[in-house]
Amino acid sequence: MQDTQLSIWTRAGGDAVKMGALYVTDIDARFSYTSEYPDYALPGLSLVYAPDLFRDSTIVHHLSGSLHPRFRALIPPADEQNFQRKLMLAFLREKGIEPASPFDADLALLAHTGHGGIGHVDVFADDASAEAWYANTDSGPLVPIGEQFGFSLKDMISWLDADARFILESLGPTPSVGGAIPKLLVAIPEDGWDGRISLPNKTRSTRIDVVLKIERTQAYPGLAALEAMALDLHQEAGFSVPRYWHAEVGGLPALAVERFDRDPRCVPVPLESLYAILAAGAKDIVRHTDGTLDRIAKVIDLAEPLLVNDRKAARVHLYKRVLLALLTGNGDLHLENLSLIGVAGEAQFSPVYDPTPMRAYSMHNMLCAVPFGGYGEDAGEGDALLHACANFAASLSLAKSDVEDIVSELLALTKNYPERVDAIDSLPGENKARLIEIHRDIHQRLTALI
Repeated sequence: MQDTQLSIWTRAGGDAVKMGALYVTDIDARFSYTSEYPDYALPGLSLVYAPDLFRDSTIVHHLSGSLHPRFRALIPPADEQNFQRKLMLAFLREKGIEPASPFDADLALLAHTGHGGIGHVDVFADDASAEAWYANTDSGPLVPIGEQFGFSLKDMISWLDADARFILESLGPTPSVGGAIPKLLVAIPEDGWDGRISLPNKTRSTRIDVVLKIERTQAYPGLAALEAMALDLHQEAGFSVPRYWHAEVGGLPALAVERFDRDPRCVPVPLESLYAILAAGAKDIVRHTDGTLDRIAKVIDLAEPLLVNDRKAARVHLYKRVLLALLTGNGDLHLENLSLIGVAGEAQFSPVYDPTPMRAYSMHNMLCAVPFGGYGEDAGEGDALLHACANFAASLSLAKSDVEDIVSELLALTKNYPERVDAIDSLPGENKARLIEIHRDIHQRLTALI
């Protein structure tokens, strides 16, 4: 592969400024801040890469055919079923770009589509591309999405790159909705979902930025309603939860979930997954299911750099999230579905996102995507799940009284969970039965913790 240089920018301070440069070869990737960026007192590339600490040094990531997770989060994953990736690669082909390998494709996607996504880090091919993109602040009109499902897919690309108007012709009037569940970044009217969308906001606007999730009904019937129910339940449990609106796209159920990585002025707020944070200092964290949830305690306890200010609140949050995931049948609580929001020293766990009880679907029926508390490793007598919950609490320095309070609260909260699941008309009977059985089993077993 040819060496590649990319330009890294941010709007975290309100105005667009260059953060640094990423230089990628076939053996490593090197990121360096600009000489003036540390003086801006703005968030860095990562919570663990503070500009002041790396003012005079380069952050090196030794490659094994992949980018650092901080940058991989800005592009669709290399999954042949990922709809967004297919769309973006078609966009590259129309520009005459034919990547020779998946890694070359990652770099090309990062250069041409790695901006305007979740969080505050934007990547461009060069400075001129960045300046041109930031200069165009028009989000366009609110347009009915219609049954053809044409506007959002096509104009999403135009929002990413002003030269992408050709995609309108290359996709045709009725682009496919096949592949993985599309998650589109769009804006909806200030009063909520009414069937109209526009491109995401770049400046302050009365429109609401959302992640629009479209259900693949054949593969995941009832998914949108399941996620809505899970969001409601997490809010009742005391978690911060984004607003959402039920929607319909081309006859498919959908959910428009409000983005929380923008402040009221539409300025990006730093948001970073625990996967990216852990992978920054651990060579064995390669995938978002690697490691253990217990290792998040080390992130919470970091003193240099200090990330989390209220450590007790963070520990309680994590333990409560894991137990509620167990009780609701969300086996998909991996390191990408847990994030910190805010700047170093003031960061906290983000509002809950993607809490869907995926164990309702047989292909996702696992206890937890990432191990915790040595589950499955303890050869002692008794229930291995209870041993794991106790060990996990110990790794988070939670007292027995903390555990008892959390468990008692969640058992009471989920007492009517079978009725909640049964009330979801769009969820098939066999999926309801599977999820209810899982819940009842976990609910009964966790009573031994109090």
